[in-house]
Amino acid sequence: MAFSKLPLRKAVSGLTAATALALGATLMAAPGASAVGSSACTKNIKDRTLQVVQWDHADMYTSPSFKSKVKKSVFAGSSVRVYCTAKGGDWYYGKSGKTKGWMEYHAFF
Repeated sequence: MAFSKLPLRKAVSGLTAATALALGATLMAAPGASAVGSSACTKNIKDRTLQVVQWDHADMYTSPSFKSKVKKSVFAGSSVRVYCTAKGGDWYYGKSGKTKGWMEYHAFF
């Protein structure tokens, strides 16, 4: 029997089930969130501010990876308050202005 000839209740149920199945497949295929924030921290840093020394600027990322999205470019000479590190100290999580994100350690040393 054609979908349009089914009683309204069965049609709505079928459409709802198909939509839920499609949405579930989409969510399972979607990549994980890249904005991990401080949840990726492995070592806390107590009240420390570092100055960017890398070239003319260093990028601040959404997670401790060059594959993640750049949130902001922080210019040389700018201060960044750092809260923690990840990946053996290779990445610092901190705040520049009102933006929080991850910066690779070469930005500071």
